[in-house]
Amino acid sequence: MKNEKTEAFCKEIEKLHQRFELSKTVGPDYYEPGMMEYLDQSEGIYNESTGEFLIRFEARGTRYDGRTEMIEMVHTGDPVNIVREKDNPFNANNFTLVTLHDRNVGNMPADLCNAIAPLYDSGELVFSSASVSFVDPITKRSRHARQAVLFVEARGTLTL
Repeated sequence: MKNEKTEAFCKEIEKLHQRFELSKTVGPDYYEPGMMEYLDQSEGIYNESTGEFLIRFEARGTRYDGRTEMIEMVHTGDPVNIVREKDNPFNANNFTLVTLHDRNVGNMPADLCNAIAPLYDSGELVFSSASVSFVDPITKRSRHARQAVLFVEARGTLTL
């Protein structure tokens, strides 16, 4: 039986999955900056019977604190640590994304953080792995781009 915390988590999983599904219906020339780019890189899957989940999301805050430069050194498949950051001044539910070389490359999106933090803090949600699933460094993007693009795939278990 789902409680309020689990419902919020499932809602965010569904949003990620809907982005992936939308990628199948729009052409390659479809473009809406900041909202509809890289739709096919997102995904959200939750198996209620096993509690296992997969989330693939775009990192946020990639153009601040030198992260753009850090992302230049990141490659698809690189492991990422998802670090709980309760003292973040912008969101007490924040999770920071840190490479094994201790490079801060961004944050989990706020809505996802807000859904995951209560479950994580109570021990009901555990991450088993996380890695870079897609990276588009700023040096490879259009000259008008303001930030690098980084997607992270995380797997874990939700126990009820």
